[in-house]
Amino acid sequence: MATELKHFKGKYLGYFRPGKDQQVNQFKFQELAWESIEIRDLESFENRNVDSEKVGDFIFIPILKSKPKRKSSRFLKKGIDVVIIKSDQEAFSEDLHNVILRNQSGSRLDSFNPIRTSTIAKINDYQYCIAGEVYFSIPVEIPVIPSPASIGTIEVLPQTTFSSIAPIQTINDIPNIIVNPRPGIERGLQKSLASNIGCFGLIWKFIKWYIILSLVYTLFTFLSGWIGRVAGENQRMKTDDGAVQSDKPRLNPKQDTLSSSPWDYLTAHRIQWSDFIANRYLAKYSTSSLSFEDSKKQHAPWANPQTDNALTYWNGLYSSFSSHDSPKLDSLTQYFESERKRQNLDPTATAEMVVTFIQEIPYCLVHDGTCKEVIQMGGFVQEYHEENKPCLPQIIGGVQSPYEFIHNLKGDCDTRSLLGYTLLSRLGIPASIWVSEVYGHSVLGVGVPGPITNIKSVNGFRHAGVELTSKGFRIGMLSPSHSNMNNWDVVLFKNP
Repeated sequence: MATELKHFKGKYLGYFRPGKDQQVNQFKFQELAWESIEIRDLESFENRNVDSEKVGDFIFIPILKSKPKRKSSRFLKKGIDVVIIKSDQEAFSEDLHNVILRNQSGSRLDSFNPIRTSTIAKINDYQYCIAGEVYFSIPVEIPVIPSPASIGTIEVLPQTTFSSIAPIQTINDIPNIIVNPRPGIERGLQKSLASNIGCFGLIWKFIKWYIILSLVYTLFTFLSGWIGRVAGENQRMKTDDGAVQSDKPRLNPKQDTLSSSPWDYLTAHRIQWSDFIANRYLAKYSTSSLSFEDSKKQHAPWANPQTDNALTYWNGLYSSFSSHDSPKLDSLTQYFESERKRQNLDPTATAEMVVTFIQEIPYCLVHDGTCKEVIQMGGFVQEYHEENKPCLPQIIGGVQSPYEFIHNLKGDCDTRSLLGYTLLSRLGIPASIWVSEVYGHSVLGVGVPGPITNIKSVNGFRHAGVELTSKGFRIGMLSPSHSNMNNWDVVLFKNP
């Protein structure tokens, strides 16, 4: 067999992990520890000159080893995920040689015209993304035609271009010449191979697979406990009768990868829970990294209060956060609306569906200032941190907006009350937010018939308080230590 190089170019989207800084052609990159690369808009060309392609902002990689997609006995082979898109229905993977990555930057620098500012997108602390043009070569094995004395018939296929071949697994599957050996030669070859296997070959084959499976089992056992703690991996939280899961962020399919960063990444969430009458629910929704960052910006104006009145401050902050994020809750609101119609739920059952949804999400303390600063306050906050429970520090106001909460699933009392208020308001159910300086706490008020305890009159409507930081509290139920209604102030409400 002889080997020749096939040359291609296209557009790429690559993911890599950061490492130490390195200088490439007067351009500073993180060390590119590649994880995957996807290539589209593929074109083949002849007579490649690698040196002439090294212009502008380029990265040269002598070889990118592709992880094998077949032959499981080679699963330990190092490499990255290489996906070359030939068409909407066809793709393949191969080792890439003499790889040139170009034009993966944005605007040009004034100080050095051929080099442009980076558009490397940071997905999280351990993963980056970059896009641009790619040039590469793939070695292709070409069969050597034996002499007529040693073969039967030779069938030479018509010339075939790369773009017209049938679906293939790898580029080595491209047919050029089919050789038909004489039947006698084929039978002799098969007989020789069979005689060489023997008993030892069968035993070794069994032992080899046993070793491989043992290594796979050991590796899987180790990774199963570790992978959940790695940043960016799927987050799963099991509760008594439900589950909360968030997938690893993925690039928004509508994102233009040639635009400047930051790019938009979507996170899929699934929350499974049951209400107080044994109805089972499964809410599926996605959140956007750009929408999340947009909601985070709403905190800045509240860093310097314009009033000394605490109730006025909380009314303004809660109202601002709720009105800003309410349109972003469309998918969740539509889910609750569909469940209300499907199960024919009355207002009380609808409100408890929302209440139990929020209660299902594990508690996380959200506070202004650093952990060290709030620990000095003593009391509950100090005890909470001493037990190493999860917290979200340095959040202005000590509360997350509704969209921030459903994105990172980290919320305490007022974060939960604010989400409940916003969702119930969208569903047309009277709702309110109560705060207590005496208790240092916040709860949700719900205006539905039925509850007879923990009631406050809110502009002519009866609202019953409900605790959202723990499971099992129905509307009208608060902790016994929080049952003095005189210690609660309604800072925000919405009635029909």
